[in-house]
This record gives sequence, structure tokens and C-alpha cells, in this order.
Amino acid sequence: MTSINYIAVDIAKDSFEVFSEFFKGSYLYTSESLKILVKQIRSVPSPLVVCEATGGYERELMFTLFKQKIPVARVNPFRVRAFAKSDGIKAKTDPIDASVLLRFSKEKHIKPTPPPSPKQQALSELMDRRSQLSGNLASEKNRLKMCTKRIQRSIEKMIRFTGKEIKLIEKQIKEIIKDDEIMCSQRKIMLQVKGVGETTVWSVLAYLSEITSLGRNQLVALAGVAPYNRDSGKWKGKRRIEGGRAKLRKCLYMAATSAAVHNPHIKAYVDGLRARGKPYKCAIVAAMRKLLVYMQSLLKSSQKELVS
Repeated sequence: MTSINYIAVDIAKDSFEVFSEFFKGSYLYTSESLKILVKQIRSVPSPLVVCEATGGYERELMFTLFKQKIPVARVNPFRVRAFAKSDGIKAKTDPIDASVLLRFSKEKHIKPTPPPSPKQQALSELMDRRSQLSGNLASEKNRLKMCTKRIQRSIEKMIRFTGKEIKLIEKQIKEIIKDDEIMCSQRKIMLQVKGVGETTVWSVLAYLSEITSLGRNQLVALAGVAPYNRDSGKWKGKRRIEGGRAKLRKCLYMAATSAAVHNPHIKAYVDGLRARGKPYKCAIVAAMRKLLVYMQSLLKSSQKELVS
């Protein structure tokens, strides 16, 4: 079995730090530096580049490596930081972070992240932009309620402009899904579920493309709706959800609140939990899990029918 040679890359806004057994160094985050990095990686047998999710800064690196067919893995930065703390490492610099990331990759046997299709990449970028614009629109509407007449026209102008931009983004999203046979089919299936609207469907397609290839436990953990035990001896702590894909979880929450009113099955489920003394938010998180697992089962059943 060929051993994997990990190459850790710690990414910042304008630079990145590389640490491996073969080469190391600091680079400016430019296209020229990425070309140099690719050339160095190609000299390494069985390489696997590992970077952290850094709010989007990692995208250019990953896109470049995917294009060059170089395996790359994106890991949760909280796991890496917890790993560092477990080893008593309190200092935090780019070289230290890169060396910790390399050790973490080796000890945890990190696997490559599957490369997204061009349409998948485009869809996630458009959904990110839609989310940014929606946040801006909500902020401007809130400002309008408390503004003076002097700035009212400016805010109204920005609201109209942002609304038009959102419509343009949504038009592109619809076109991408319409042009992809699998996405189009999955969209129709998920929309059959009461409480699940277009935004939730778009979020699943953009941020959870592997929905049909995961087991149930993997699915809810990846979405960040898996409850984790906090027990010790006779003490029973509250179960909590943590981690996962926040962008997806946000839309699932809205879908669950809608389903708790309009979907008879989810409504009965939520009402039952509330009757047993569960807090509203706990019941809604449980409804989020139920909705997600149900959507997955519908998609998997459709897949089996196509194969048979």
C-alpha cells in the first residue's frame, strides 16, 4: 500500500505557509505562488495537500489543485485547534499552525475532499452571494424603519438595487439546476415535502451534494443536527448539536419551522415532543433531522428506481 505524503498549507488572506517533510516556506497568496506550489507538489510521491476551512480564503488554492488533479483535503479548523491544545501548544503563528496541521493530518489519516463538478462549484458560489445580498437587504430594511428623511431615499435606492441583484442571482441558480438532469430531478423530489421550499432545496444541492452517498448518522452529523451526549457517571447533561455545515443548517431550521405548521407528520412529531416537555428549539432541531433524513430516503429511492 502506497503511503500518503501530507503537505500542510496554513492559509491567510494575503499569504500561506507550507509545511511538509519535503519542503516548507512562506508564500504570498498569488497565482504565481500557486504555480510554484503546484510544481513543488508534483515532485512529491503520493501527495495529499491539507488546508483548513478559512471562510472562503481556501477556495482559490483548492480550485487550483482540483484543476491540476492534485488531491486536497479541507478540514475543520476547530478540530485542528483542539488537537493543538491537547498537545499543550498554546502559541499560534503561521509556521506553528502549519506544523500542527501536518501532525494532525498524519495522526488522523485525513482523506481527500471529493472535487466538485463545475456546476456544483458555480451553484455554491451563487448561493453564497445570494446569502450575502439577503443579509445586506435585511440590514437596509431595518435601517429604513429608523432613518431620517435625509437618508431615506438613499436606503430605498439600495433596497431596490439589492432586490434586483438577488433576482438575477436566483435566475442563474435556476438555470444551473434546470440544465443539470440530476439536480433538476432531485429538486422536484425534495419540493414534494411540505415545508421544504426552493431556498432549502438550493442549499441542499449546493452544500450537501453527497446526500445520497452517506449513511443516516453521517448525514445528520455533516449537516450539524446530530445531538451529542454529555454524560459522566450518574450525571446526565443536555445533548447539544455542534459543528456541521452552518449554511445548510440555517435553511433547514426555516424549513422545519414551516413544516411544524403546514406538514401534518412534522407537526404531530413536534407537538408530541412539546407535550413531553421538550423546549421548542429542541423539537425544531429534531424536526430538522427528520426532514433531512426523509429527503434523503426519497432521493435514494428515486436513485434505485433509475438503476433498476
